Amino acid sequence: ENAVGWFDVIATADEVSEKKPSPLVYQYALSELGLAAEQCLAFEDSENGIRATRATPLKTVITVNDYTCDGDYSDAALVLDHLGEPDLPFHVLDGEQQALVSSTQHYLDIELARKLCQ
Repeated sequence: ENAVGWFDVIATADEVSEKKPSPLVYQYALSELGLAAEQCLAFEDSENGIRATRATPLKTVITVNDYTCDGDYSDAALVLDHLGEPDLPFHVLDGEQQALVSSTQHYLDIELARKLCQ
C-alpha cells in the first residue's frame, strides 16, 4: 500500500517559502486540515523544529538523538528519548506536561497524545 494515502495532508518545505524555524509549514498544514493549533500535537526532534511549533503555537513532543539531545526544549510538552514500544519503554527527559505520563506508560499512544492536547 502507498503510505502517502495514509495522510490527509503532507506538508514539506516544498509547499512553503521558508524552512524551519519559520512556522509556515505548520501553518500550511493546519490550514489545509482546517484545524486550530490547540487541537493538534506536533512531533519534532530539533531546536529549529520547536522554534517553528512555538510560533504556531502547537504543543510539541520532542524526541532527541545524539545530535539534538542538548537543545533547548523548555517549551515542549514532553521531551523523550524515543516514542517507545511495548517492549522498549521510552524515558521522559523533560517537558511541561511530564506529570501526565504514568509510571506504567511504555510508549506514546493515542490516549497520551489526547491528554497532551487538553
